[in-house]
Amino acid sequence: MARKIKHRKFKLSESRQKYVKNRTTTLNGEPVRMNPRTADRYALKVEKEVRKMHLDVSGKVEKLFDSSTAKKSVAMDASISSQARILMNKLIDKWTKRFNWFGINWTDDLMGDVTDQSGKDLSKSLEKLSGGLTINTSTIGQRTNDIIVASTDQCASLIKTIAPEYLKEVKQAVMRSITDDTKSFTELKNSIHEMLQSRYKKYKNKAKNTSLDQTRKAYNSITRSRMRDAGITHFKWNHSGGSVKPRCYHRDELNGKVFDLNNPPIIDKKTGETGFPGQLINCKCFQTPVIKFDDGQPD
Repeated sequence: MARKIKHRKFKLSESRQKYVKNRTTTLNGEPVRMNPRTADRYALKVEKEVRKMHLDVSGKVEKLFDSSTAKKSVAMDASISSQARILMNKLIDKWTKRFNWFGINWTDDLMGDVTDQSGKDLSKSLEKLSGGLTINTSTIGQRTNDIIVASTDQCASLIKTIAPEYLKEVKQAVMRSITDDTKSFTELKNSIHEMLQSRYKKYKNKAKNTSLDQTRKAYNSITRSRMRDAGITHFKWNHSGGSVKPRCYHRDELNGKVFDLNNPPIIDKKTGETGFPGQLINCKCFQTPVIKFDDGQPD
């Protein structure tokens, strides 16, 4: 059974109050969604940091295998393995620390912009919904503050994992290549170069998708909490319409329907998970604040 939460009453202008009196109707605000330019700007920052890491790692690894010492080592003994292991451990330590610092600062800046935009967007939406009243959405309640803190921690944690995961894969691939005695030195160099390019592409895409996904999640969660604080009880589901591989269920069955904030719909038929727009990984759906009236009384 859904937990019943008591909302404060949302204010309407006199003209809106007259309009809804003795009516069964629904009032909609403006759709609220994360500004894609802001989301892209923060994603680009993470992509640039991944590229810096890739250039540093690939430059040092390929330099190791270009040296005359490396050629002799591959031909004569296994000392190249020791050199590669020492190098990779240094790079792991360096970039893990750097991404820890980067993740914290990047997330702090992001959450500041997301929180600010959420308040402005919701204020504009509720002004339309109320019939022209200015609704203060700048005040952050305890529940909203808790969401901001949790979102900040989650975002920072995910960004921090990019470097150690990338470097772990690179180290394993380098060591596997060295132990493959079927390759000539030239083949070894080529395989390591191709591996480094492949891992870079993979983690550049991961960094971008993680950033965009976490930005949307944080924005949507903060906005919903502020909607509750303002007395909004319902939302309309909006499908983005721009995905290459859209979730058909979101597009065909949830899009345009109104749901209770305290009793959200199933968002994944396979698992039965319930939730909100943007909650599933890479979901770009968004929400519109709504008030439902039954014979002039808010539902």
